[in-house]
Amino acid sequence: MSVWQLVGRNLLFFRRHNLGIILSATICSVVLTGALTIGDSVRSTLRTLAEKRIGKGDVAMLSPDGFFEEDLADRVHSNLNDKQSVVAPIALSRGTITSPDGSVRVPNVQVLGVDERFWKLAPDFSHTPMGTWSMKKEFREWGPKVFFVNERLDQRLKKEIGARLILRMEEPSLFSRDAPLSGERDNKFVTMNEELGGVIPAEGFGHFGLQGNQREPLTVFVSLSALQNKLFRSFDEISDNKQFANFLLMGKSGDGEIDLLEAKKAMNSSWTLADAGIEIKNLQNTNEWSIRTRQVFLSDGLVEKAKFLTANSSGVLTYLVNSIQTRSEDNKTSLIPYSMMSAVEPSKIEFLGEEWKDDQIALNRWAADDLNLTLGDRVSVSFYTVGERRKLIEKSKDFILKQILPMPSPVGEGEESEWTPRFPGLSDADSCGEWDTGIPIVHKVRDRDEDYWDKYRGEPKGFVSLKAGKEMWGNRWGSLTGLRVEKKEFSESELAFQLRQNLNADDAGLILHGLRSDAKESVESPVDFGQLFMGFSFFVIAAVLAITGMLFTFSMDQRSRQIGLLRALGWKSRKIKFVFWSEGFSAGVIGSVIGVFLASLYGKVILQLLAGEWSGAVSGASFDYDATSTSMIIGGGSSTLICFLSMIWSTRKLFRREPRELLQSGSYGIQEYQSSSVSRKWHKLVGLGCFGASFCLAWLVGLNSPEASMSFFGAGGMLLIGGLFLFRARLGKAGGEENVITKIPQLERRNLGRRSGRALVTAGSMAAGAFLVVSTGAFRKSAEVSAENFESGTGGFSFWGESASPIYDDLNSRAASELFDLNDSLLSASSIIPLRVREGDDASCLNLNKALRPRIYGVKPSDFKNRFSFAEGNWNSLNVVLEGNTVPALVDQNTMMWALKMGLGDRLQYTDGEGQPFEIELVGALKGSMLQGALFINEANFLSKFKQQGGYRSFMISGKLDGARRLAKHLEDRLQQHGIEFRESTERLSELQEVENTYLSIFQGLGGLGMLIGTCGLGLVVARNLVERGQEIALFEALGFQLNRIKKSAFSEHLQLAIWGIIIGSSSALVAIAPALFGNVLDKPSMSFVWFFAALASLAFLWVFLAVFLTLRKSQLHLLKNE
Repeated sequence: MSVWQLVGRNLLFFRRHNLGIILSATICSVVLTGALTIGDSVRSTLRTLAEKRIGKGDVAMLSPDGFFEEDLADRVHSNLNDKQSVVAPIALSRGTITSPDGSVRVPNVQVLGVDERFWKLAPDFSHTPMGTWSMKKEFREWGPKVFFVNERLDQRLKKEIGARLILRMEEPSLFSRDAPLSGERDNKFVTMNEELGGVIPAEGFGHFGLQGNQREPLTVFVSLSALQNKLFRSFDEISDNKQFANFLLMGKSGDGEIDLLEAKKAMNSSWTLADAGIEIKNLQNTNEWSIRTRQVFLSDGLVEKAKFLTANSSGVLTYLVNSIQTRSEDNKTSLIPYSMMSAVEPSKIEFLGEEWKDDQIALNRWAADDLNLTLGDRVSVSFYTVGERRKLIEKSKDFILKQILPMPSPVGEGEESEWTPRFPGLSDADSCGEWDTGIPIVHKVRDRDEDYWDKYRGEPKGFVSLKAGKEMWGNRWGSLTGLRVEKKEFSESELAFQLRQNLNADDAGLILHGLRSDAKESVESPVDFGQLFMGFSFFVIAAVLAITGMLFTFSMDQRSRQIGLLRALGWKSRKIKFVFWSEGFSAGVIGSVIGVFLASLYGKVILQLLAGEWSGAVSGASFDYDATSTSMIIGGGSSTLICFLSMIWSTRKLFRREPRELLQSGSYGIQEYQSSSVSRKWHKLVGLGCFGASFCLAWLVGLNSPEASMSFFGAGGMLLIGGLFLFRARLGKAGGEENVITKIPQLERRNLGRRSGRALVTAGSMAAGAFLVVSTGAFRKSAEVSAENFESGTGGFSFWGESASPIYDDLNSRAASELFDLNDSLLSASSIIPLRVREGDDASCLNLNKALRPRIYGVKPSDFKNRFSFAEGNWNSLNVVLEGNTVPALVDQNTMMWALKMGLGDRLQYTDGEGQPFEIELVGALKGSMLQGALFINEANFLSKFKQQGGYRSFMISGKLDGARRLAKHLEDRLQQHGIEFRESTERLSELQEVENTYLSIFQGLGGLGMLIGTCGLGLVVARNLVERGQEIALFEALGFQLNRIKKSAFSEHLQLAIWGIIIGSSSALVAIAPALFGNVLDKPSMSFVWFFAALASLAFLWVFLAVFLTLRKSQLHLLKNE
């Protein structure tokens, strides 16, 4: 007979033993394989969502701080040289949708102005407004007179097809409305009133969005031409061009992808200076060209690249000053209101000369005569600068009149001054009274001032040195409004060509991103649900492995004589191990294969629970089951391997026995008695030491300490270890010291000590499981009843809101109160903290996708002083100056560890508003705050990196809850056109904490299941102990003991194992959750742990009862026949 035949016959002959091993392996395989397939399903679902989000788009170019001409899309397309390629121009904005009667209002809606090219890149063209699916649904025809919305927005609107909807958006500006002379901010809105044409599903591009977030944005789709006519109606008043866009989407309508490098090459060949808003003006009165930009102020990068062309270039900075005034000898003041003034480089301006000082000024004849000035007189110039939160600060500077200039040439109708750029709201005004500069008009504009404007428009009335001008009017947007280059060096076309050569698309803010590559990377969720559920199922797997090991050990113990006989016949130990271990391995393989097929059922049940009872862990997402063959093979193989290893471990000592011991062992293995007094003392000392350490830790920390949760968990853990050591010492004493037995309880204690290792494992596993399952409940979190605690997760803020369009004024100021007609009493009772926002990925636990570039908030550190709790650093950490082009940032600890997988000192890569890369370094971490999901940087650093982004879109309200609630409602009403919406801070915090709490619930649920399965092991131990002592029990019967009395004794003896395990586990668990039960720091836990202990005790009682009464259901006297 071959070895494999022997293995096969053993497998069949001992089938009752092997059936239990097969069942255990099946459960293990179901849990392991199911966990891996859950991970597969989550990844597959996220991948599908990402593909629907981007459709056939491969490359994207978003210019959030500027706009380019729409025909750039056609130029890029022609340079791609691929008939299947599609380049879709998009006008992207944000707005608020309302119904005409105001009953429905949805703020923060993504507005997409698109045309047919966009729909060609949809996942399925037939489901777009231009496809056959829309015709079947009887939707309106796509065009400029309809709105289409995605499914999520439709759920908020709840309107029928054909219903009228009003869309309100901020009209874009040529440059930031934070900038000086940018005009008024409160009335720059446009509205569209159209019919609801239809609802676009995910397959038709309804989920389109740039950020890799789990939930699709609320989106309304508008005809590109219709949106352009509204948004850009006054964008270019010279040519009246309205065909602008700020987003390009590139892809292929058929198969294949557009490579990012190929797209960048096409872009660099296609863009023009006009796309970047750069123009070259031909100056008529001088032999120079002037480089200007429609953003008014030239960026530092553009100036640097332009100056590289020639050393003879000269900068100009023109600004509107409040007044030019002088004081006469009799102390009377004369002034000229609201005049343009230019700062120039005197050495490069013929009419000024080289010997010019920074405190000298030149005025034209009109200004000098108006003020009755002569050379050497002192002149004061007053002007506004923009401070924090767009606060206007009036300053003045004194100069000495150095020169009086001749009058400039008149400026004809439709022409501009050669010194002054086009200031929106000012340059096109017919009179001074029509100026829209955004600064208060406090000086009277005289008739002669109007006459000057009519004849000379924006011609400067004075000139100062460029150094003095930069000191007065320089700002974050730039320190020049023009750069002059001599015509003798370049023709206009040569200058444009050379400047274009010196700049690339990134310098112009035309930055391409690999949309598809980003989507693929974002699918790799920071939470691996396969590993997560394997961790959650730890107790289930541990219980199954313990049962597998015990069953295999029991089987081998019963066959110890067979092993001894084979050894006596000359079989080598290696061969014997191979035979018996192969038998166990074969049983494991059979069970694992069965488990792999059953794993799909387990996986589907878990996914249904994630969509229902456990939906808090995935923010309400639903998943489709999609298992891969790799996961099934790994799951089945791993199950077989670990079951096999548990068998090897549990029988390792048996195969080292001598043949004589094995042949004399009987049918129930080798009996062991341990009675070392030294080991008992050591166990007792360690146990008492752990008890003392537990008490000291709990006493030192206290129930109401902020660190009570973790400290008492540690104290409970030490109490658990100490209890098990003392239990082990008791077992050793019971098994080794009572040699004279006079009472039944003595016998029971002695019997427990006979298999002390087995008893300790049984009681210890119950104790450890009970401790971990119950004590983790102490880590449950809930938002504070009061949100006014500065150190809480809300930072003392009662409400947190966000607006669709920016608000440029400090809402706490008198100016904002007057501008928006705010209630002063409500404002006085609360304070509003504004935050600047740069859109990015949601890096909170509410998003299962990987956050590549998290959202950025710009904050003023002093506004948050003493607010929130920190694991590392504080708000002053944002003031640290780091080396290189690096910005410090704060982040919530959970976001840093779990979403970003980073630590303090790590850096993230970003691109600033001018297309230049920079890094953000994590320098501090907040604890358990509502600020999860984003990075927080100093507002000063925010403005330096995103210069063109103006205003605030996020607001926190601090104050008493009732007053803050009234203020939030008041702001939503008064700032309705900005689309502002608030929610309670505790609601936001609870939403984040629900994810963590649901994870704990899953762990406790699966852990409890593992514990309940583990109680089966108690029954096996009891049954095995009674079977091994069958002859002893028969002897007691022969001596006259009734079988029922023996049953009661056996039940009492083994129930002690369960009682010890439950007492040790419950005592240590109660210590761990003591701060929640008796302290004031944590919330009171639910009493579910009491029911868990009751269920555990009941099951333990049941298994002991069944094992005793089933094993001893008949008399054991027949076992004495062979003695």
